[in-house]
Amino acid sequence: MQSRFFEIFRLTTYSLGLIFVCNLLFSLFYHQFVYSVVLNDRIPEELLEPILEDQADQKIGFMETVGKLTESIKTIEEDFKTEFKDNPQKSFESFYDIMLKKKQYLLFFQSVIWFVSFVGLGYLVLVKILKIEITNLQEDLSFKMILTGVSNGFIVFLSVMIIGIIFQALGVDANPGVFPQKLFKELNGNSYLLAWAVYTVGIITGIVEELFFRGFLLKSFMDKGLAQEGLMIISIIFGWLHYGPGTTVAVPFLIAFVGMYFGYLYLKTKNLWVSMACHATYNTLGLLIAYFGVDGMTP
Repeated sequence: MQSRFFEIFRLTTYSLGLIFVCNLLFSLFYHQFVYSVVLNDRIPEELLEPILEDQADQKIGFMETVGKLTESIKTIEEDFKTEFKDNPQKSFESFYDIMLKKKQYLLFFQSVIWFVSFVGLGYLVLVKILKIEITNLQEDLSFKMILTGVSNGFIVFLSVMIIGIIFQALGVDANPGVFPQKLFKELNGNSYLLAWAVYTVGIITGIVEELFFRGFLLKSFMDKGLAQEGLMIISIIFGWLHYGPGTTVAVPFLIAFVGMYFGYLYLKTKNLWVSMACHATYNTLGLLIAYFGVDGMTP
């Protein structure tokens, strides 16, 4: 009994520690990413065009071009640095507007940062340092397995929609946060944004999150005969990590329920592709609901 409790404590500590380190790395990368995108958007093109034209005409060299560009945006950058430090939330909201309204391809780079920070670093820590076995993705990738995941994605999405309707009837505030709200608003009737969102937020996010939470963390519990305990712990952590700026308390609990369903599928089928297909379907359906302007809760 003591050894079982110790193993649960050990794996939970590893999971929380890993998430803390991964989230720290993600924050560092993401803040720099946001800073660069918003700053670049603040710089008027007419300020840079003469310098770039001189460089293209070989009137000035590369290093001189860099120096002149740096000097020309110095005041703008100093002002933005102060703003970013004093009110980072405003800068993040500006970044979301840029990404969703003008540069939708940034959604992909956002996914890449998450992949590198969590899956990349997670692999190094778990496999190379802690010597913990993770999924090898050698499970059956057949049409039947994918169809099982997709059908379950519909089931969990409809369940969440019903819960959302109940929340609305009871007056429970279920705000998914600043970014999801902006995304759902901009998606209404926007086919170009929908395509990028399905590719990144729908499919890539579904695959990457399942790989990390179920294929890495939950599997470490499964291999020690602690599948049920791991399912509960990792699902709670999964819900907690979806709590962000503007998110109300009800949402992480609901996401924990969704994560538990994904985890249950993985435990039942022993096939990560099933939970990946389920997660991607669930995410994509939420995006489609927003695209068609249907009122409802789509966390």
